[in-house]
Amino acid sequence: MFLGRKIFLIFATSIEVRILAKNYIYADNAATTKLAPEALEAMMPFLTDEYGNPSSLYSFSRSAKKALADARAVIAECIGASPEEIFFTSGGTESDNWAIKGFLPYGKVIASAIEHHAVMNSLAYYDHFQHGPGKLLSVDKRGTVSFKSLENALSRRVALVSVMLANNEIGTIEPVRELAAMTHEYGAAFHTDAVQAVGHIPVNVGALGVDLLSASAHKFHGPKGIGFLYCKKGDPLERFLDGGQQEAGMRAGTENVAAIVGMATALRLCCERMNEVTARLTEMTSCFSKIINANIPEATFNGDSEHRLPGHISLSIPGISGEALMHVLDLKGIAVSTGAACDSRSTKISDVLKAIRLPVKLAKGTIRITLGAYNTVDQAQYIADKIVEYFRNVSK
Repeated sequence: MFLGRKIFLIFATSIEVRILAKNYIYADNAATTKLAPEALEAMMPFLTDEYGNPSSLYSFSRSAKKALADARAVIAECIGASPEEIFFTSGGTESDNWAIKGFLPYGKVIASAIEHHAVMNSLAYYDHFQHGPGKLLSVDKRGTVSFKSLENALSRRVALVSVMLANNEIGTIEPVRELAAMTHEYGAAFHTDAVQAVGHIPVNVGALGVDLLSASAHKFHGPKGIGFLYCKKGDPLERFLDGGQQEAGMRAGTENVAAIVGMATALRLCCERMNEVTARLTEMTSCFSKIINANIPEATFNGDSEHRLPGHISLSIPGISGEALMHVLDLKGIAVSTGAACDSRSTKISDVLKAIRLPVKLAKGTIRITLGAYNTVDQAQYIADKIVEYFRNVSK
């Protein structure tokens, strides 16, 4: 009797979750994105029938080996690289770790003050080397890295500079091409964490002039747990994982063929649809901003208003709690965040908001809305209306 009731409750809860998911408005695409149906379809053969190890020599594994080569070529084409410059990883965090730690033996590493924790925490490894702590580059109120700060930090002792292409919390797109050019004048390499940018804005490693680039599939409608590191041919980079000869002997371990195929499929689709999606996201953010500006004039939109990721909104409202607003919206079937997903359990003001010198009263009232390819203008309007409704209720 008890077991039957327990099974019924589990079944009922499962139905409730599925109904909620169907009607839920997901607006936290900077945290993760919906898996594209086309990517899932491309993955399925390698999860079922074509499960061979790509390193094996017999004929059964040829399809897996070919799938890896084809996926590598697709990804390389999407970012203007050569296939041999693409190394598959478990995601953006691993790619960042590899890029930073792979250059530690060669000298100092410099990073901006608004980098992802994967970069920031990798810099802590400097305690084990003689180079001293890595320097952090300052940013202005828009979150743009200061050229003067980089110029003052550069020397012949610097091996690598790491500046993200687009910020995950405020959406600012950095002047990476100019920063990379300045870096190269001192003989140092340049790494960019492009996790938020790849698949959403045009990314060409040649045009940017970067030596290393990190990306993660689940940020552009691919599967979780897979990403890649671009490393310019000829650049020194230490081997990351010892073992077999996978990834040209640089990262040992059997490749996740299905996930790699899904990643390549998702990235190709994002690149093909980029102009169309960007136009729709521009319309959504314009609709959202008009409603907020008309009803909450004291609200602040953070980041660079001109050079920013499409669909990315960082909104600060004085006198409210961003966390409380997030939970209220959640109860109304809307998913937004107060900042980076990797730091969502912390109640402290984020390092990014501190770096742009946002006043405490605004920082505490900050939420992040990141619209994506599967959102609509009606949804953007609904989210804005609910934020206005909440603001009016707490302001009474």
